Amino acid sequence: MIQADNLTKSYGPHAVLKGVSLSMKASERVVLCGPSGSGKSTFIRCLNGLETRSGGDIRIAGHALARDCSNVLDLAGEVGMVFQQFNLFPHKTALENLMLAPRRVHRLGRREAAELAMAMLERMRLADKAASYPGQLSGGQQQRVAIARALCMSPKVMLFDEPTSALDPEMVKEVLDVMIDLSREGLTMVIVTHEMGFARNVADRVVFLDGGRIVESAGPQAFFENPQHARTRDFLRQIARH
Repeated sequence: MIQADNLTKSYGPHAVLKGVSLSMKASERVVLCGPSGSGKSTFIRCLNGLETRSGGDIRIAGHALARDCSNVLDLAGEVGMVFQQFNLFPHKTALENLMLAPRRVHRLGRREAAELAMAMLERMRLADKAASYPGQLSGGQQQRVAIARALCMSPKVMLFDEPTSALDPEMVKEVLDVMIDLSREGLTMVIVTHEMGFARNVADRVVFLDGGRIVESAGPQAFFENPQHARTRDFLRQIARH
């Protein structure tokens, strides 16, 4: 479902990704973790063409993504993305936010798009917020709307870029619960997160990045109980202290 080979990304003289490779089969759940600046968010933004890469090859959801991302629209509907800051349109209601992509990309009629959007809001336990604007919702509710918006496109792959980092602590659980439910449905997921308890319970594989390179990749039990690299052990100790 995902094949990234030797990805590199530089901003001027600053190299952010230094030959990152990752292969994922359908329905696999991979958590990317690592310190700030390690290249995690840049990597998943390259996967769906939000960032052009400096080198390397990407194949995702059956599409080879061009180096300049000129064919990024081929991924529309195939790859969903959930951001740190929700990225909802503030002048549109929750329902309207969900209807937009199905109408423009899949050319659904207004009634059909509204029915789909309402079904997704119900799935997120937000049916009563359909007419609310983002500014009237809590952070956790906004993030659940953002997840519902991505799911409206029936993606094969979901990318999550630190989806709980902008939330107050009491709102984190409601978003993680939704993601746990998704993990049980066989959706291919790449998740950048510092929520190590979530990673331990949900991930098929945990990948640790540092300095633009993959340092360690292992199943959750091996990763957390018997990390092979000193840098991984140091990272886990720091996480545990917080």
